Amino acid sequence: MARLTLLPRWALAMGVAGLLLITGLAVWLIAARSGGQELAEFEERSLAYARAFADAAAAWIAAGNQEMLAAAANFMLLGSALFVQVSRDGELLADERLPGVSPPELPSGTDQETARLLDLPSGDKYLDIVLPLPLEEGPRGLVHLGLDASWLGAAVRGRILLAVGVGVGIDLLILVALLLVLRRLRPAKAGEGTQPSVELGGLRIYDDGKLVTLFGEPVRLSPKQFTLLRLLASSPGKVFSDREILREVWPDSRYANSKDVKQYVYLVRQRLGKVRPGAEGMIVTVPGFGYKLIPPDEAGLTEC
Repeated sequence: MARLTLLPRWALAMGVAGLLLITGLAVWLIAARSGGQELAEFEERSLAYARAFADAAAAWIAAGNQEMLAAAANFMLLGSALFVQVSRDGELLADERLPGVSPPELPSGTDQETARLLDLPSGDKYLDIVLPLPLEEGPRGLVHLGLDASWLGAAVRGRILLAVGVGVGIDLLILVALLLVLRRLRPAKAGEGTQPSVELGGLRIYDDGKLVTLFGEPVRLSPKQFTLLRLLASSPGKVFSDREILREVWPDSRYANSKDVKQYVYLVRQRLGKVRPGAEGMIVTVPGFGYKLIPPDEAGLTEC
């Protein structure tokens, strides 16, 4: 589990005062610039905001902290965000949005940052931002944000600039609060202080932290990969059919099929083999019936 260290009150007060000062200066600067330069600065500030969130999201994903990722995405909706999506390996890890907002389709296979000014059905503008997650290893990921830019088309400059300043101030407060929490969180070692939900030789699975270790080394899995391995480990040696796996891993999907099961079995095997060569053999295909999990020792693995 993670340990949280609270900041002193004086540090919080100074931080809030500094943020208010910065927000006030931002409003004054924006008021002094032309409309075109105003848009350019808005894009630059929004990209900086998105990069900071992407850095924090990558750390939470690496630590397996899906709850913090979802909470942060929800927090962003309190500011100027219309929607927040985070995906990895083609799977949405977070998808939060305001009522009535439908984000455009999330692109794939891009390593470039993009920022586009798009129209909402109401005619208002918003800034659509896509940028890659700065992950150190594993499949690529993307962050997709929609930030309200309706103020760009408004006629009353003074009120709109004030609204922008308030929105930016809220965004900064939320972002700084999240980053402070992140910096005060010390990720615990895999399984530290907890008992595994499943222990199969050198394979241990911790339901509370969504952690998997093989001979003490962490196995990085996506949520669905974790659910698949957890299902197979619930009854070692039992053969699970494609239908049983689909019911447990994709309970709400009408489109998942045996090809998805085959693909995710392959991915889990690869993740196990990355930690210990030969561990791919722990998941056995039983032709015509399904898949089963065998203990590491039956797969010829021993702790070094």
